Amino acid sequence: MNATADKSTDHDLERAIPYLLARAGMRMGQSFSKELKQFKLSLTEWRVCVALHHKAHQRLSDLALHTSTDASTLSRVVDGLLQRGVLVRDRSDEDARALALSLTEAGRDLTLRIIPLAQVYERVSLSGLTAAQAESLRDMLRMVYDNLAVLDNE
Repeated sequence: MNATADKSTDHDLERAIPYLLARAGMRMGQSFSKELKQFKLSLTEWRVCVALHHKAHQRLSDLALHTSTDASTLSRVVDGLLQRGVLVRDRSDEDARALALSLTEAGRDLTLRIIPLAQVYERVSLSGLTAAQAESLRDMLRMVYDNLAVLDNE
């Protein structure tokens, strides 16, 4: 690189945070997706299951936010999981007029079988980091995500 380059145009992809985040996420997602095939789940389906395992009775709109999945994609994914008996629709705890989604017993069992595998992938991705560094990374990633909300409003 030219030492006199204008800093406003100096953009090394290998140092760009969006690229690094996407690259790490893609590698993890592609690798974990291969593992999920044995359970006949996609990565998005897995995220729905684990999100509902963590917090049951979520409305589709809340689940879309929680899983970072657009509503139309999520609707198709949820329909498939409902048909397969992984999810059930029931009345929302917060609003009796609204429908909420929860795992069925079969869905809970499936999710509980996959969680240890997901934990292995997380441990591998965090190897070389101390527990404090891993927690700091989680905090920083949440902060980056929250910071980006300002761009949604522009």
